[in-house]
Amino acid sequence: MDRSLREDLMAEVDDVWSETIRHLPLASGQKDPERDSAEIAACLRTGDRDTERLNFGRGNKGRAGVMADGGDLRIDRSAYPDLVVRKGDKVVALDRDGQPVFEVQAVDDRSHLRLICELGDAN
Repeated sequence: MDRSLREDLMAEVDDVWSETIRHLPLASGQKDPERDSAEIAACLRTGDRDTERLNFGRGNKGRAGVMADGGDLRIDRSAYPDLVVRKGDKVVALDRDGQPVFEVQAVDDRSHLRLICELGDAN
């Protein structure tokens, strides 16, 4: 894919899906003195868990429903080139009701376009 087309497409996606996020860097559960907190615009998707299918037969040990906690956060690296996100950090979804807090479970920094953070419930 053409680089400029890829950047245009990413910008359009971000315009529609991004929201204001506060990044809270932590080290051993305490504020990390080497990294500052920041407010960024990024795509936060929650509730994207696999559903457990209803099964009324014998041996059904699962429960029906969808896990609502967690999700993933996709951060545009070109917009925030100095942002360092690590496992154990917290992020706050400032535009959502109740401003839910998530804990960073894993960070995939292999893409040159986005930092992809797997999130879990921080409570």
